[in-house]
Amino acid sequence: MKIAIMTSSFRERREGGPEIPYPESIARCKAAGFDVLDLNLCSMKFPERNVFCRDDWEKYLEEVLKAKEEHKVEFYQSHPPYLGGRILAFEDEKENEFFWEMTRRSLEITARVGASWAVLHPVCGEPTDSFEEHIRLNHQVFGESVELAERLGIGVAFENMSQIPGTPWRFGCTAEELVALADSFHSPAVGICWDFGHANLSRLDQPKELRLIGERLKTVHVADNLGVKDDHFIPFEGLVPWEEIMPILTEIGFSGHLVLEVRLTSNMPDRLKDAGARLAAEADRLLLSMA
Repeated sequence: MKIAIMTSSFRERREGGPEIPYPESIARCKAAGFDVLDLNLCSMKFPERNVFCRDDWEKYLEEVLKAKEEHKVEFYQSHPPYLGGRILAFEDEKENEFFWEMTRRSLEITARVGASWAVLHPVCGEPTDSFEEHIRLNHQVFGESVELAERLGIGVAFENMSQIPGTPWRFGCTAEELVALADSFHSPAVGICWDFGHANLSRLDQPKELRLIGERLKTVHVADNLGVKDDHFIPFEGLVPWEEIMPILTEIGFSGHLVLEVRLTSNMPDRLKDAGARLAAEADRLLLSMA
């Protein structure tokens, strides 16, 4: 187990403009102390933002691979583009086709950079739909993605969503739901990603949830919040009970990495981003010592 961070920690610019290029993000993550990265591909659902949406995306992938070798980093996982909280129809067929083409492309990119897992958000139907109907819906939506991942030699990990008490039930928030979904595929290429911040919003007993997930846990998203919204704070800035949670990762034999999904640098002036990332690395190292 190692400390890790998403490339999206260096993505947005406070002054606006295009995203910070992936090679620069990789270099700055490495300089902050991270040898393991998550290649964040979430913005691939925005054709005007992400370079991997372009026709010459393979040329740009070569630049990413060059940066990987130059800075001696490992890509353990990725985060492909995702649908909204509930599965909604796209405005037109072209939008639908584009989203799924980018999803397929993101899985191919995941494999080509040597990552092991791609994190997907399970979808939710109507609150009145049964548990079984939600399982079938997710098979309908993600069946082809799982088959592609198997062919590429990578895995997909379904991430727990968040449900703030008092809001309508949402499928995919609890360990019980994720275990049922992952097991229903009967494939070693399907696992679970646990987002500690989402679980905190859902007011879950995280040690209990993690024990239920057990060996199905392949990846994690590390972030903190105050239990009101998904703040993506650095660990220890919010209310996540890290001291209770971290030892459970060792107990269940988790062999992945502590991947930070924090917004600490998103709104910072550029001159502060690197210092922010170094602080995040120190917080992640403290978590690692607790595990």
